[in-house]
Amino acid sequence: MQDTLIYLSEADVSGAGISLDRLREVVADAFAAQARGTARAASKSVLTLGPGHLFQAKPAVLADAGLAGMKWFGLVPSAQTSGPTICSLIILSDAKTGAPLAVMGGNWITATRTGAMTAIAAQALARKGSESIGFVGCGVQAYSHLDALRLVLPKLNRVVAYSRTPASAEKFAAAARALGMQAATTRDPRNAVEGLDVVITTVPEGAATLEFLDTAWLAPGEFAGAVDLGRSWKRETLRGVDLLATDEHEQTRVLAAMGRMPFAGPYEADLADLASGRHPGRGSDRERTMFLFSGHALADLAAAQAAYEIAQARGLGVRLPL
Repeated sequence: MQDTLIYLSEADVSGAGISLDRLREVVADAFAAQARGTARAASKSVLTLGPGHLFQAKPAVLADAGLAGMKWFGLVPSAQTSGPTICSLIILSDAKTGAPLAVMGGNWITATRTGAMTAIAAQALARKGSESIGFVGCGVQAYSHLDALRLVLPKLNRVVAYSRTPASAEKFAAAARALGMQAATTRDPRNAVEGLDVVITTVPEGAATLEFLDTAWLAPGEFAGAVDLGRSWKRETLRGVDLLATDEHEQTRVLAAMGRMPFAGPYEADLADLASGRHPGRGSDRERTMFLFSGHALADLAAAQAAYEIAQARGLGVRLPL
């Protein structure tokens, strides 16, 4: 039995050189494995301390890789800290022996694996020629989603940004312009939804205003990525789209029963269906589609596996005694 584990700092993980294409590939492989029955995750265990203040434990296993893992995740209101509002660690273990293999920072993985999940959904649910994208919320996830979606929807060239604070919307728009895109800000969230090809919503937990978007605003053929667990969308309008998908049926039902998600189902598909081809995705260019994200440990575990394998090959991180 081994007597050490690898500790990977946030700098080690973000500096490991995992490309966004590679990240999307390993996350898609994990959900395809779930469809085959060789990967699974337990529903989140959530401890809520107050509005926008919680801790989560998210375990999963990748049987083909012989790995089990868990992400420990803390979220605090911005008023309580001068640093990040989200902090996470990921633990990897040998699935057969139970021995711990690695502990690593999870913040880079949290940001990028989320964009990868939405990109996998977009490959099946968004129109291939999508050119315009709106963002409701301009924090970390907006940036990671813009990077991830430009890879799978290469014709994207126009951004409309809405945020609670005009300064964050303008900062995000400036970043989009630096990528060679047209970008504008708006003070009306409807303008970041209506008449576009794609919209991504990332309203934070504990936000003062919730359920202010309406799926009736979605244009024919538009794809919506509700990265915020759907908290920004009026729940009674969610079934107004033509095709509604989530990342996992069972976890979404559990979170809906806990009151953390607005809609328990039914959903036409989940990521295992889409990644494995079990569901064909969009059926026509006029279908209005939505991916309602619940946050899934398989994506974290897949990304952590990629970081761990690079660390082993390159000697990254610090060996700690058990």
